[in-house]
Amino acid sequence: MIIRSPEPEVKILVDKDLVKTSFEEWARSSHFSRTISKGPDTTTWIWNLHVDAHDFDSHTSDLEEISRKIFSAHFGQLFIIFLWLSGMYFHGAHFSNYEAWLIDPTHIGPSAQVVWPIVGQEILNGDVGGGFRGIQITSGFFQIWRASGITSE
Repeated sequence: MIIRSPEPEVKILVDKDLVKTSFEEWARSSHFSRTISKGPDTTTWIWNLHVDAHDFDSHTSDLEEISRKIFSAHFGQLFIIFLWLSGMYFHGAHFSNYEAWLIDPTHIGPSAQVVWPIVGQEILNGDVGGGFRGIQITSGFFQIWRASGITSE
């Protein structure tokens, strides 16, 4: 004979709509921030920060210092561009279907990024043709490679 203690009665209260959301609300721009939703005047200070940082004449009248700031700003921008391009070259060389795309560019979509199968994320990989599954790119990177004369790995 098994003796069990009586199960305690548990009541669960579930609110169906704790945070009211709707597709209409999501479609409205800046629905997530009360400050931004007030209008375009609220972001003016962000643009002014950017403008003031690059208004070198208001900071100093020393031509050498202004030239140095402009030169360093340009090199910073070039660094970001080359970092972005090097990432594109790496992914294109390591993960792409470039050679298959060269053979049949009308039926095989360009893909230089593959999502690894971690927690179901591989569903993002689509069939781009030629037996390759990946994310189709639209940056024109393969066209730049072909125009540059890169025709093989």
